[in-house]
Amino acid sequence: MTTAAHTESFSRARRIATLLTLAAAAAVSQSFGRFTYSLLFADLRDGFSLSNTVAGALGSLNLLLYVGGSLVVAVTVGRTGLSGAVRIGLAGNVVGLALLAWSPNVGVAAFALALTGFCAAGVWVGTPGLAAELLGPERRGAAAGWMTGGVGSGMVAAAAIDALLSDPASAGSTEAVLATADLSHPRNVYRIEFVIGAVVLVALAIAVRRWSRTPGRTGFGGARAALGKVPQAGRLIAAYTLHAFVVTTVLTFIVSHLESYADLFDARGAAIAFSSIGIGSIAGGPIFGRMADRLGRRRTVTIGFGVSLVSTITLTAYPVLALGGPLVAWASAFVFGTAFTGIIASIAARVSDNLAGDEFGAAYGVATILFGFGLAAGPQIGGLLADWFDSFGPAFGLAVTACVVGILLTGWGDDPVPSAGSGTRPA
Repeated sequence: MTTAAHTESFSRARRIATLLTLAAAAAVSQSFGRFTYSLLFADLRDGFSLSNTVAGALGSLNLLLYVGGSLVVAVTVGRTGLSGAVRIGLAGNVVGLALLAWSPNVGVAAFALALTGFCAAGVWVGTPGLAAELLGPERRGAAAGWMTGGVGSGMVAAAAIDALLSDPASAGSTEAVLATADLSHPRNVYRIEFVIGAVVLVALAIAVRRWSRTPGRTGFGGARAALGKVPQAGRLIAAYTLHAFVVTTVLTFIVSHLESYADLFDARGAAIAFSSIGIGSIAGGPIFGRMADRLGRRRTVTIGFGVSLVSTITLTAYPVLALGGPLVAWASAFVFGTAFTGIIASIAARVSDNLAGDEFGAAYGVATILFGFGLAAGPQIGGLLADWFDSFGPAFGLAVTACVVGILLTGWGDDPVPSAGSGTRPA
């Protein structure tokens, strides 16, 4: 039975349940296993007595292993299938979350972050392709939007867990708060995320069984051959990498950056901004996914870079925030979140236009390798700049520059025609 025939046999209820389960798996692997570190950056930095550079390096370690995981997925997806890659990846993430919930020292935390980063690649490479098979060729943008919406939901959940556990009502005097400034808070956040991840893993085992694979070459040569069927693949991957740098820079440092404006933000106000990015990212996948289906993938990516550029400035520039206050920051964070997942959904749909099944997984795995390098660069370069200039401002300035380059790179025009031999045509 082919993958398409298998998914066509799904009832509507099972189709929706499977999509929700895949979105939840994306949330656990990306938001819990990776982006929660951004939310808890200051807690972990101070708890382990690290500098911004070293703490940023821990974030980069997570993301560099994401690159390694993407390479492994690209090479092995022909054997494991997309569904196998997702199941293995989510299981590894749950183990990593358990280790982070324990984390007796920075070495264990570093290993756990490396594990969650490595395994997250299998989930992210696999889920958009499986969702596209479920919804059909005419709704590839919407399929990618479902998965990026799951990531956004996970970010909101992580921020809510953080806020719940750091409720000032649960603390005593200022002296008591200072006395308990240890690692108990991030560990408790990760404990709850571990429990949620374990539940999702069980649901995934029930909802997503092994789907038939698309015949094709395996190994890195097969992955490169698959990516070669995507027109202007080099330009597409470059845009994907730039977007990764912008996203990871903002997500890693925005909470600490806003908290540094003590006259404008307290810890809760900064956390709301992070949560607003998550809420925006829930909306961004469906909004940009439909936009990509109507306007084209290329135009939608360009629009996304423009939105990222403006919202990064209004979210981080002190003169703007001093005039508008927290409401401007929260609104800007929401808008940034829509572009965060919107660009990813558009690029995933572009790859899916030309490839299906495990060929999609192999090609998207190669693209994700470069995406991972962009993700890893943000925390490392941003942390260095923060230590040199004693401010996160230069890091956000570099992110704005990357948005400008992305706009120039993608331009404005019709999507290129699929190359001869590609399995599908644009939606």
